[in-house]
Amino acid sequence: MVAIVGIECPRTAPISLLIPLVGLLVAQLVVLSHTRAALNTEDLPLILAPIAALAAICIILNMPLRDPALSIKDISTPFTTSTSELRTPEDNLTPIQFMTVSWMAPLLKKGKTKELEGENVWDLGYEFKHARLHSAFRLLQGTVASRLLQANGIDVVRTTLLQIMQLASSMRFFTRLLFGFLANAL
Repeated sequence: MVAIVGIECPRTAPISLLIPLVGLLVAQLVVLSHTRAALNTEDLPLILAPIAALAAICIILNMPLRDPALSIKDISTPFTTSTSELRTPEDNLTPIQFMTVSWMAPLLKKGKTKELEGENVWDLGYEFKHARLHSAFRLLQGTVASRLLQANGIDVVRTTLLQIMQLASSMRFFTRLLFGFLANAL
């Protein structure tokens, strides 16, 4: 993993490395938790491995999601007042900012004190511009339904799986509740 990062020298966050790094961190913490109580110099690798994994995770979470060499001329800076003249800061965030949605604080603060109008919110990000999406959709082959599945298939699968999990968990809850009422009634 270190060789990949060392050779590639990524300028954007290598999100695909987060899963093995988190796995390494958890595995090393489990190994460390099952070692003898008194650590000595022989155990130094056991201590350094989770520290290195945690440091790498922190570095990746603070790297930009977008190539820093690209222009940021029309992108709003995170944590600044929103305006319709600039694109959303989503186009220029780090993974930790994106996951915590902390960049929305100025908009939320403004929305708390007054009703938001069109000029109070950012313009759509580049990925969500209508003309770009329309032209990309037109390039897909097949019927409208097949093109919709090609364009949104992963979202459909993700939403379906989440809904099935939610349904299964609520059915389990209601089944237990129903059996509890039946048991009490008998």
